[in-house]
Amino acid sequence: MSESKDKSAFTNRGRSGYENNLESNWNGNIKFEGTAAVPESIEHLCNIVANASPPIRVVGRGHSFTPLAECSGGTLLSLSSLNRILDFCPPKKAKLGSITVEGGTTYTEIAQFLGDRGALRNLPSCPQFTVAGAIATATHGSGVNIPNLSADVSMLEFVKADGTIVRYSRSDDDGILQGCRVHLGCLGVVSCLMLDVMPYFEVESFRYDDIPLEDALRQLPELWNRCDSLSVWTSGFGRGHGTGLCWMTFRHFVTSSEPKSSHTPPSKTLLGDIGKLCDRQIPRYCSDLENPGSFSPSGRGPWYDALTLTFDRGQETSMTTTDIQAEFFVPLEYSQDALHAVWRATRDWTFSSPWGYSGEFPTKGLVDAMEFRQVKGGDGAWLSPHPVDSLAIHISFNGDSAYRAQIQGELVPVLETALKPFHARAHWGKLASGIFAPDCIEKFYGEGLESFRNLCDKHDPLGKFR
Repeated sequence: MSESKDKSAFTNRGRSGYENNLESNWNGNIKFEGTAAVPESIEHLCNIVANASPPIRVVGRGHSFTPLAECSGGTLLSLSSLNRILDFCPPKKAKLGSITVEGGTTYTEIAQFLGDRGALRNLPSCPQFTVAGAIATATHGSGVNIPNLSADVSMLEFVKADGTIVRYSRSDDDGILQGCRVHLGCLGVVSCLMLDVMPYFEVESFRYDDIPLEDALRQLPELWNRCDSLSVWTSGFGRGHGTGLCWMTFRHFVTSSEPKSSHTPPSKTLLGDIGKLCDRQIPRYCSDLENPGSFSPSGRGPWYDALTLTFDRGQETSMTTTDIQAEFFVPLEYSQDALHAVWRATRDWTFSSPWGYSGEFPTKGLVDAMEFRQVKGGDGAWLSPHPVDSLAIHISFNGDSAYRAQIQGELVPVLETALKPFHARAHWGKLASGIFAPDCIEKFYGEGLESFRNLCDKHDPLGKFR
């Protein structure tokens, strides 16, 4: 079966009006400073790349907080007009399907196209991200048995530095696709890609609030094996309304014909005296403060709503609140020790009121919240930050520019120091300093880095994308 869209669909790729902003990322800590180009066809894209002034960068959702997208004096490409669905093969009971899309396509557009005809195995928190941008940095969802999003790519097509096209497929026997899926934009421009499609499923979610943080960390290994996808959030490591507490969401994947999941409520030893199921409406994540949306975090819904924070009944929700982010990955075996190290390092930091806080006088701290998720390792990408099963430690910092220097110059290095004994790697699209130092990159990625450099030299001998 093959289907396509005649026109590129419009989607809001960030804050209101962001789709017209090709000057900075969504937080504003990165200024692109390149000459913008928005190709209208693959032929146009190839011509632009062949003749563009270097360095060449591609902007997708604008959600990278690192200098990867800076291109002063060079060329900034937006693929917002190259977002067509090119082909769709529905999944069958015992066989995965596939969907082929152009390089500017977002997860929103794929979810809206698929509906109940199929599903992606997992999604990022915000489906506004472009698929090509998410896989380039090994962005992930959550699940102890679910690898990062790049693992679902079965074909990648790049426009190389000379404007010619090369395609890599899972069916090739050279292993290049597996190695190069996490590519940081260094191999050229992703002109199209193919993703695996699973049969449609639904998700039953159960969010529990006000859980004692110490008890949650102690039981963490048992908790992530009790569901398909677990997210643990806290504003409780430092000072604020949520001190010593966390909230967590258990997600169970079920077929549409299953009456309910096998969810077992947490025990009293985990919930303590005040922990409880959140069965009320709470503000939508990143919602417009002047026109806030709300949702119920517990309940059952289609895969595309329940696996994301900014999607509601198949439609994007507003994203006007901006943060600035860091994220680190430690082997799962070190998860509890690593989290206690982070706790010790951040005891004096101020934290915002927990997401969904219903008390008086909510506060804003240096840190909005932290989230802990699990990522299945061994995806085989040369630059994967998840070579083994990993715990992701995500930090959403206050996005106010007044705190930017302190966050980048003081707070992030404190976290890196605390996590160094646990062989922490950093998310390629988020803040880090020491972990991105050349000697650390060489140590962590070794032979994989060498293979990646060799392919970069073949695609881009003059370094236009580097």
